[in-house]
Amino acid sequence: MTSNTHQAEESRQKLDALLERISNNSGAIGEFLTTIEYLSSSGTLAAVNSIFGEFDEHFSAINKPDFMTMVANGMMLLGTLSELSYEPFFNTAMAVPKVMNTAYADFRDQSHTPSLKETVALLRSPELRAALRLIVMVLRAQREGV
Repeated sequence: MTSNTHQAEESRQKLDALLERISNNSGAIGEFLTTIEYLSSSGTLAAVNSIFGEFDEHFSAINKPDFMTMVANGMMLLGTLSELSYEPFFNTAMAVPKVMNTAYADFRDQSHTPSLKETVALLRSPELRAALRLIVMVLRAQREGV
C-alpha cells in the first residue's frame, strides 16, 4: 500500500465514523438546525454576530483608563451610599415638597424683612446648628483623608 492509498483509506474510515455519528444524532442535529433557523429569522443571530464582530473595539474601549476610573468611582459611590441610613433621607424627601412650597412663597414675598431677633433666633436654631456641624464634619473628614 502506498502512502496516498493509506491516507485515502484512513480518511474514508474517519468519514464513515463521522457519518455514523451524524446518523445516530440526527434528531439532536435537526433540533439544533431548527434553533439556528429560528435565531436567524428573528434577527438574534445577526445581533450576536454583530456583537462578536465589534467585540475587539468594545473590549478596547472598556479597558481604557478613563472608563475603568469611572467604574471604580461608581463602585465607591455605591459603597458609600450602602453605608448610609436611608430613613433620614426618605423622611426629608417626603417633607421637602411641602416645605419648599411654603419657603418659596416666603422667598417671593420680599415685603417682609426679618428683624434682628428673628435672625438671631434662626442662627440659634438646632437645624442650622446641625447643618453647620455636618458641613464642618465633612470638611474635617476630607482634611484627615489627605
